[in-house]
Amino acid sequence: MRGFCDPEWKTDLLSRRFKLTVGNRLLYEPQAFNDGKEAMAFMNGWILKYGIFTLSVLLFCMTPGSGFGAPRQNTFVVLLDPAHGGEDSGVVSDKLREKDLTLNIALLLRQEGQKIPDFNVQLTRSADRSMSIAERRAMVGTVKPDCLVSLHINAGFGKKATGYEVYFPGFRQVAGGGDSPAILNDMARNKALNNSVRLGQRMQAGLETVFPRKGRGLREAPSPLLEGLNIPGVVVEIGFATHPDDRKMMTEQETQKALAQALLKEVQDYFRKAQ
Repeated sequence: MRGFCDPEWKTDLLSRRFKLTVGNRLLYEPQAFNDGKEAMAFMNGWILKYGIFTLSVLLFCMTPGSGFGAPRQNTFVVLLDPAHGGEDSGVVSDKLREKDLTLNIALLLRQEGQKIPDFNVQLTRSADRSMSIAERRAMVGTVKPDCLVSLHINAGFGKKATGYEVYFPGFRQVAGGGDSPAILNDMARNKALNNSVRLGQRMQAGLETVFPRKGRGLREAPSPLLEGLNIPGVVVEIGFATHPDDRKMMTEQETQKALAQALLKEVQDYFRKAQ
């Protein structure tokens, strides 16, 4: 049986009439011809005319920027959050101030990201200024990132504590509910949390290249910045300002650049495997 889109050529040389139908739709009104050769000549002309038209439409659709059929290049947006800023110095140890170090690394990471096509690194702050959690969360709505990475420097646990830690917000933050919108929101949130774990694992891999055998684990913990967001997000505690060796390494420009490059590479790997 012929389908709706199966063209059917119908010629009747006795009545010297010709028509083209697709299913029950008539594409060309019947027309009289003197003989079969005239009918075939008309058919060839019709095919040539509309064949050129169809080819032109296809070429237009395949042209980049035409808006139809053009291959879309993915642009991945990463929002970096350099912790603290302005009057809030964060951890202070010797000459190290957390707000300065997190900003330096974020700026280097953005600089490295500008070298990569279809990769966009945005910062919640690009200068030494105070910024509330609410303002940082508002940036998520403005930038609409594909993931969020908050950079911090650790302290405490005595002067012997050393190494890096990565935190994800935790599955206990999923509220749950019986109605459809709540269920859909929970599904989106669970997907974001699962991807947060994967992102955290990539951050661990990057930090390990700079601080070998210094990992303190991937941990679940509540975060006011990440709470309730439906995008992957992690908090990265780069090292301990209270540990002399960590502090020395983190304040070196070479280490900061290595950190930026390592973290950027791992974010790229995360997006590549998430596709």
